[in-house]
Amino acid sequence: MATVDEIAPEIFRINLGATPGSPVTTSFFLVRDEQPTLIETGYRKTFDDAWDAVSRVLDPTALRYVVVPHLEGDESGALNHFLERAPHAEPVGSPIGAALNLSDFAVRRPIVADESTELDLGRHRLRFLVTPYVHQWDSMLAYDATTGTVFCSDVFISLGDGPAMIDRDESDAMLDAYRAIGIFPSKRHLDSALDKIEAVGPTTLACHHGSVKGGHAVRGYLRALRENDVSGLTDWNPMAEPG
Repeated sequence: MATVDEIAPEIFRINLGATPGSPVTTSFFLVRDEQPTLIETGYRKTFDDAWDAVSRVLDPTALRYVVVPHLEGDESGALNHFLERAPHAEPVGSPIGAALNLSDFAVRRPIVADESTELDLGRHRLRFLVTPYVHQWDSMLAYDATTGTVFCSDVFISLGDGPAMIDRDESDAMLDAYRAIGIFPSKRHLDSALDKIEAVGPTTLACHHGSVKGGHAVRGYLRALRENDVSGLTDWNPMAEPG
């Protein structure tokens, strides 16, 4: 069963746990406001749990926006299921993602979000950072300018079933995970994304995998990715049997 935790005012982390044998948990985020908004959706196969979890916070049929940081099963697999049940919801993607991916994949025409785009949700204001190749070609990150929450997708991930939110620096484990998995093609692209993240002065790093980072942890995680190169290819095989 999914867990639901408020990680910033009116912003909720919905964690779907991990598949058997995997150390990776998957979360998405819900902004409760006049224009309710999802950031990420989780997999298609976990949609029923995701829908039930959203319903603990608000009526899911009232969703207005569904933000897709990039097209990938864990980020957007359940997108069309949400769109089919929420009649006024619109998908939101990056310029590359909306034009080349969501325009074909989504059952509803996507909103193209670039760095000048602002979605007024009521109390919250959602803006966007275009971050290609971090870690997919069409990647972008959303952030809430009201609370300083960056929805950082696959940046600052952690493995294992930790608490919903931490305020301590456990970035060494993050670096080990990236070195093993190898999801960033180049440090140049990652540094460009870090420039944009740092420029908005984040107070909370709401990552898609693992605990949300807040408080004193934020600076440590930013520094860790600045000072260590975790890009490049590895021998990791996501289809291999665990162990």
